[in-house]
Amino acid sequence: MDFFASGLNALRGQKGQHQTGSETIDRLCERIEHGSLLEDRRAAVLALRACSREHKRDIGSRGVLVLCKVLLQDSMDTDICKAVLEILTLLCQADMDREESREFALEMSDTILKDANNVAVLLDLLEENDFYVRFHVVSLLSMLVLNNTPRLQECILTSPMGMSRLMALLDDRREIIRNEGLLLLISLTESNADLQKIVAFENAFERLLAIIDEEGAISGGIIVQDCLQLVQNLLRYNISNQNYFRETSCIQRIPALFNEEGADDDGRHDPTMKDMWSDQKGNNMIMVLELIRVLVVPDHSNTTSNQRSMYQSGILQLLVDLSLTSNAPQRVKASAFYALAELIRLNKVNQDALSKAIIVPAHPPYLPSEDPSSSLTPPIPSSAQLSRTSFQSGRSSTVGDRNSQSHRFLEQRARCPAIVEVVAIAVGQHPGCTYSVRAAATCLFQSFVLESPDTQMVLATTLNAPPEDNPNTASSEKPQSPGTLLLDALQGWQEDGETASTDPYNSWFATVLFSHILQNNARAKAIALAITFGDEENGEDPVSLIHAIAAALMVAVKGRADVRVALGYLALLCVWCYESPKSIKDFLSEGAHLQFLIEMISPSSKEDPMVQGLAAFLLGICYEFNWEKDALITRATIQPIILSRIGLDHFAACITRVRESKPFNAAIPFMVVLPAEESEGKLPNLFFDYSFVEFMKRTFERTQKSIALSPDNTRSQQTSQQTNNAEIESQLTSLKSKVSMQNTEMTELRSKLAEAQQLLDRQAEERQEYERALAGLRKEMQEGQARHEALEKEHEDLLICLAEQDEELTVLKEQFLSLGMAHGAAP
Repeated sequence: MDFFASGLNALRGQKGQHQTGSETIDRLCERIEHGSLLEDRRAAVLALRACSREHKRDIGSRGVLVLCKVLLQDSMDTDICKAVLEILTLLCQADMDREESREFALEMSDTILKDANNVAVLLDLLEENDFYVRFHVVSLLSMLVLNNTPRLQECILTSPMGMSRLMALLDDRREIIRNEGLLLLISLTESNADLQKIVAFENAFERLLAIIDEEGAISGGIIVQDCLQLVQNLLRYNISNQNYFRETSCIQRIPALFNEEGADDDGRHDPTMKDMWSDQKGNNMIMVLELIRVLVVPDHSNTTSNQRSMYQSGILQLLVDLSLTSNAPQRVKASAFYALAELIRLNKVNQDALSKAIIVPAHPPYLPSEDPSSSLTPPIPSSAQLSRTSFQSGRSSTVGDRNSQSHRFLEQRARCPAIVEVVAIAVGQHPGCTYSVRAAATCLFQSFVLESPDTQMVLATTLNAPPEDNPNTASSEKPQSPGTLLLDALQGWQEDGETASTDPYNSWFATVLFSHILQNNARAKAIALAITFGDEENGEDPVSLIHAIAAALMVAVKGRADVRVALGYLALLCVWCYESPKSIKDFLSEGAHLQFLIEMISPSSKEDPMVQGLAAFLLGICYEFNWEKDALITRATIQPIILSRIGLDHFAACITRVRESKPFNAAIPFMVVLPAEESEGKLPNLFFDYSFVEFMKRTFERTQKSIALSPDNTRSQQTSQQTNNAEIESQLTSLKSKVSMQNTEMTELRSKLAEAQQLLDRQAEERQEYERALAGLRKEMQEGQARHEALEKEHEDLLICLAEQDEELTVLKEQFLSLGMAHGAAP
């Protein structure tokens, strides 16, 4: 009754008169600040909590510092702590729909964080085992990190045991506290490298992986996703943490996440549940794949070491199986393709491993009209050598007996090289694949051939169709290879105009893949140039591949097809003809091709500006590298046509417009198709491949200037100038590379120097402490020695005194004896 009475009296004025809200808040704050009895302060705090929602602004303006003070003063009282923490959390919580509320919450957070001791008190309260105290502390810290992350991070860094106490939340057996603590750690480690290092060396990886295992790995709930997010935060762009993660064998624990098997409703082991994909399981797997990508970021100092560790751990084969042989959702497969692309990028061993992989592909995703009722047969992965034969041994599931499509969910697909299935997905052989998966497969192919001329050559040789009587194929199937799949996609567009009008990306992705086979590889270009179509025995004129592509381009432009089709063909021809006089000779041997380019570029043309720009770029390349002596159309023929019918200014303007266009500048290294771009039947905003964009940026100025040069310039003169420019560019690139490497090394050395300096500082402090301790011990030893000497002297004095007393006693004894004898002698 005293408790309720004191709370009621706090809300009443003198003689029971009613007070306003502000007066009540002032009175309660005064009692909290100046109350001498713990019971009075507790009653005032509880009363303040009762009216905190109605008088939030009054409490914030008058009582926030008072509450922080009483929290420090009465931290041992559980009731006061809980009430104060609830009030402070309420003050820092903003209504995101109201600007005024957000500003007030930020002001309250800044007031609390102004004094680092307030955060230290909150961290100390985490030592309390009471559920509500720990929960409200974590809730308040979550509000503070949301409102002012940098300041809270600074305050935590100043607390010696701050991060240790926060990490201890992960060991709390009460899931709600552990989960809230996990979210708090995610927010704290997003942007602070120092906190990331401290958390990592608090055994964070072991703790988080243990939680993931306990929750069921990727089959677990959202907690697994949060744990993986925290691991990513600790590793992203943090060299020391990545080294620690690799050296503690944590990379070797990643494969276990792929092989998790589930249990049925009765808790019994059920291997078939591995093939069941819930939304959360898909999210968890995507987080695992993002973790892999964090460890193999391109051009990072740790990437090569991490790629090697992942290959040795079997992660590469797991990614191949997940992306090509599993029934995982499309978004998961897209993420797997991206992870695999970065895992093999610029790594010869990993690229060769992918080229040798032989798989049993999963059945393509069914279209809405297809019947998905039948189950899938689990794939059996294996490997084989990279060769033209192995490339051509694959079979496309969409080619052959069309009447057997109704049974494709019942029959296991034929084994084929993994790269064949990658190309088939990219060029649209499986209509059920989303654009995001096809874009990801294209990125994987680009990484597969990147700076690998031997692989480009092997792929170029597959452009020749294999024999119809191939002994490795069944009679009902047509043998396929990466090259033949590309040719089908490149030529199939004009054979099926209806399909092309609805999906221009069949040819677009094919042109991107083909251009990467040819890029910077003269021998691959020569092989492609030698490919012809047409049966001469039946009286058909042979048509070269470059003429077939030019014909497809003309059909696309004249047929008003989607602009992406023409852009793809033009980009491919630009890459093919660049620094390839023989290719230009063959291309211009058909006079209609030059006429067609002139018509597209002319000022009166109504073509899309991007198409005009690429056509101008291609024409400039044809003029710049047209050095074949027996060419049908020479430089002397091309330049007057350009000057008279186009003009240098308009020619330059066409190239400039495409360079300044939004789609051109929106290209990114790893092409990504957002879910919103695929919804409602929309086409993605993919117009240019990033490698082509970089190629054009490097060469457009030289190509544009070459138009003004005299066609009579000998090739040796121009080549000499170009060679000098190329040498300068090469030297500049080399110097930039060296500077970049040196900057990276300097950054690493500075980091190591800073760590060494910190170690030296700690050792210096320890040495000073040891020296002070040694000086103290020496002083104590000297004092002890002095005391010892004094005691020895005192001991000697006592011995002397004892000897004197012995002598005196002897004398007294003798006197006593003499007196006794004298007394006995007297009668």
